[in-house]
Amino acid sequence: MKKTIILSIIALAFAFSSAVKADIALSGYVEFFAGSADQAKYNGTENHGIDQSGLSNGNYSRITASYSSTLDSGIEVSGVYTADARDCAAENNNADGTAAGQQSGNCNVVDFNFMSFSGGFGTFSIGERFDTGAAMLSRLTAGVPTGEPDGGQIGAFYSGDAANGYGGANEVNYASTALKAVYLSNVYSGFSFAVGLTPNAGEKGTNGNDGQNGTATSATWGTFSDVLSVHGKYAMDMDGVGLELVYGQQTGNAGRIGTVDYNDLEEMSYSAKITYGNFAADYRKNDSGNSGQVKNGNAGNVEGTSICGMYTMGNVGVAACQVDSSQNDSSNFTNNATTRTYSADYQLGGGVTLGVVYFDVEQTANNVERTDVTGIATKLSIGF
Repeated sequence: MKKTIILSIIALAFAFSSAVKADIALSGYVEFFAGSADQAKYNGTENHGIDQSGLSNGNYSRITASYSSTLDSGIEVSGVYTADARDCAAENNNADGTAAGQQSGNCNVVDFNFMSFSGGFGTFSIGERFDTGAAMLSRLTAGVPTGEPDGGQIGAFYSGDAANGYGGANEVNYASTALKAVYLSNVYSGFSFAVGLTPNAGEKGTNGNDGQNGTATSATWGTFSDVLSVHGKYAMDMDGVGLELVYGQQTGNAGRIGTVDYNDLEEMSYSAKITYGNFAADYRKNDSGNSGQVKNGNAGNVEGTSICGMYTMGNVGVAACQVDSSQNDSSNFTNNATTRTYSADYQLGGGVTLGVVYFDVEQTANNVERTDVTGIATKLSIGF
């Protein structure tokens, strides 16, 4: 019996040693925020008693395993497997035991898991990854010090208006890791393009659609199917001045709930980025019209724009951003939101960065100011 067990262990060890050929690397990232805000208005009133401040551990702390290998044909294979371990911590759970902000029975601990094949044909990826908009569009809103406003962590220190919609600050399904296939071309004389297909935007890698398909959130269709995303980029450099121009479109299918039909997804987005030395600035716009809204209704004209400027010098970075979004509601009233951030950071060495961001958020629905808040937050992060 002992001999059989020993032989089984040896065979298993040999099988693993023979199968594991890819180069593997582990990395991680941890972040913490501290902040305070002065909320002048909440839901249109100044008498609200809200005074938010304190600590937040953000949303992006993670452990990432990356791997790479080369096939006999010369094709390079690589991928990542990311674990966001804090999602299912007991103190982050809802009353029913599910993770805060997550759906019942799905903590989404594994959030970024895909494999890529690269060669003279370009790169083909499949799995849980961002779509072509994230790969191609310039997005300094995420690349500035502290990663705000794109990271959304300043939202821990104020209360926005949940009763009204204010458009989209980014393209539909931005930063969604629903299972998809993506192709990215090589660069030809400055030109490149990317194509993505997401069969079901509700598929989160749990062998099902998580109960999302066929539902609407806040009267808007939430999870389109057969989403096709196409973006093209032109990049050039002349006398030290860099220019990137990106344009793209997304389409997808909505559906019907009961007797109510919803509009399919039709969205365009574009960006322009200019760099010179240590300075960078960009402009980005997304327009999804009445996508996902009830057919023949008044809601729609969903748009978002952002403009950012950033300057880095050695270990120091400073930046300013403004993000505007708008939409018409079901009564054909126009809602607008504006977020401004002024940020800076300092790299202390060893992967540690200390940053600070001052923010100003305003939301107006049908000419009534619903939210008015200013605040400040600091960020401490380390990559390892």
